[in-house]
Amino acid sequence: MDSFHEKQTDSLRICVAGPGAIGLTIAARLLIGGFGVSIIARDKSLVAIRQEGIRLIDREGDHRLQVAVGNALDFPTQDILFLCPKSQDMTALSATVQPVIGPNTLIVPVINGIPWWYFDGQAGEWSGRRIMSVDPGGELKRYLPSPQIVGTTTVITAERLQPGTARTFNPLQMTIGDLDDQASDRVNKLAEILMGAGIETRVTSRIRDAVWTKVVRNLISNPVSAITGATLRENFGNQYLASISRQMLYEVLPVIAAYGARLEVDPDTILNSGRSMGDVKTSMLQDLERGSPLELASICDAVIELAQLHGIAMPVTQAITGLARFRSLGVHRAEAA
Repeated sequence: MDSFHEKQTDSLRICVAGPGAIGLTIAARLLIGGFGVSIIARDKSLVAIRQEGIRLIDREGDHRLQVAVGNALDFPTQDILFLCPKSQDMTALSATVQPVIGPNTLIVPVINGIPWWYFDGQAGEWSGRRIMSVDPGGELKRYLPSPQIVGTTTVITAERLQPGTARTFNPLQMTIGDLDDQASDRVNKLAEILMGAGIETRVTSRIRDAVWTKVVRNLISNPVSAITGATLRENFGNQYLASISRQMLYEVLPVIAAYGARLEVDPDTILNSGRSMGDVKTSMLQDLERGSPLELASICDAVIELAQLHGIAMPVTQAITGLARFRSLGVHRAEAA
């Protein structure tokens, strides 16, 4: 079988697993760009997409698109597999997609938080270490071979309106890079495909810097918003909430430095950009309001775990994480009652 970067673009088999807001957006944009795409879905999403196709409302218009949909056994081995679940659902999804993963499949996980692959592809004392918060049983390392993974971060604010339908009105941006920080042909080709789909894509030789920059944005806003119900404008515009977010930001900076990484923008820019986003609800607040599990393990617990490995204290972050977890448990207790 030809390797991914040797294939003609129009012959590539591309699959998106996890048709939530991000997965639907990526699948739709690839279809609009003329690429062949299939979707792995289940339950209501499977039924809706099979009957109606997918719909994306974005800055270019209202797109209604037909697409092949089914479970992993319905499709052959794929050239590119985008995995787009909530981070806590990645283990279950990775098990179900095994039939479409071959030895040359490029695996592109699009998730929030610290990824399970963080220490893969690196030399040094932490090489290959498992992050217990996000991969406690080691299933992700077994299911998803690290040499086939491309690291990603996204700046895509999308909302799933109903099964098969998503809406986004902001620019779509992704950063991608090899786990060993080498600029390979396959990453450059993936970038070309994403750009052809209308997703602004940057290739980096320091993917962990991009990961930390996204993690920090989420860490200092998502759990605070879950506790308070604040929008981004309120979170970073209110002096009390902004002070908490600032303390959390300065707690995480020494952790980032301890692992040889750095933020791609300065801290004040992160704080100011949060306020400029306006009355936007964070994904964690949206999940809380829907009664869905929160992505605390990858966004909060994993950061605290990495801090503890270096003996770095994060008291404010730990307190906010605990309060957010209490709020999450409270929602589920109320639903059960």
